[in-house]
Amino acid sequence: MQTNHWIWQHRNWPVFSYDASVLLTDVGTVSRLAGRLDTIYRTMNNEEQMTVQEQVLADDAIETSAIEGEILHRSSVRASIRRRLGLPGESAAWDAQADGLVSVLLDARNKQHLPLTEERLCSWHAALFPSGYSGMTKIRVGHYRGEEEMQIVSGPCGRETVHYIAPPKKILSKEMDQFLCWVNSNNEPEPLIKAGITHLWFIMIHPFDDGNGRIGRAVTDYQLAGNYPAVMQLASFSKHISMDRKGYYRILETAGKDGLDITGWLQWFLQTLKAAINESEWVIERVVLKAAFWQHHKNTPLNARQHKVVNRLLNTGERFAGGMTTRKYAGMTKCSKVTASRDLRDLVEKHILQQCSGKGRSTRYELCQIKDSCI
Repeated sequence: MQTNHWIWQHRNWPVFSYDASVLLTDVGTVSRLAGRLDTIYRTMNNEEQMTVQEQVLADDAIETSAIEGEILHRSSVRASIRRRLGLPGESAAWDAQADGLVSVLLDARNKQHLPLTEERLCSWHAALFPSGYSGMTKIRVGHYRGEEEMQIVSGPCGRETVHYIAPPKKILSKEMDQFLCWVNSNNEPEPLIKAGITHLWFIMIHPFDDGNGRIGRAVTDYQLAGNYPAVMQLASFSKHISMDRKGYYRILETAGKDGLDITGWLQWFLQTLKAAINESEWVIERVVLKAAFWQHHKNTPLNARQHKVVNRLLNTGERFAGGMTTRKYAGMTKCSKVTASRDLRDLVEKHILQQCSGKGRSTRYELCQIKDSCI
């Protein structure tokens, strides 16, 4: 073990400290954005709300697994989400591991009025590992970890770098009891700060053999949902952690070694949450635009290839780099360039696409906007 103390070895652990003046601007910004998101949510109809929830929850499930190096198929995740939300879907795509994670995320976000208990955490853990194995390793499913030292390491076998060592088994139950008591009490006046502390504290305890990251992020969702229910229906915190995975692990490692002042971690947490809320507004905008677009074109006959491409453009908006071309269309729909060119001309004639630049092979197309006269 390194000569410096791990965070849980400090005499005042777990009495965290932070500089409120440094965090004030970020707290105010996130609170304002969360309030605006709640207003937007209330103006959406039920179908729009369900569409956004499905997309955000799918992103959250896929990305929270990706952070830990596990890949879930989007089709399996969506099948579980649609089944659990009572929506029609393909049962053939159902997968036990994806379904378990979706059940955890929904429980955390939709049952925030219930206390967080050891039993509940262990049920989440069991849902994540339905086979009883993590990869090829058998683990203690639905129970806290055993006597083995919990190390966070990286690097090749025999030359590992130890990034963190969690509290030993002999004090684990006491640590978790204290943590759960704090989570379930009203002891932090600022809910965003409490959510940030909750995430870090759980990760520093690392109570399970595996799955601590996914459960830690679900615990954070649970904490946020109590005060910002619309945010947790419409924003994916995990997606934005995944986008800065190296930064996430770096700030956690620093927090685990640098004492009980966690101002740096809370800054990172708030800024990541701000990015997640901003992204959710963009997603909502795309969903509303897509609904209006298809309402306008409900009687416009299109083939399956054209539907696929138009939906892709509606979903990605300005983030679809370079515009649609014959080559891209053919690649996306697995058709010939002759067929692609014919489909694109048809979409222009039906005032769904418009030419934006170039001629011949360099011709690019973009969607006509709802506000444009061509629609």
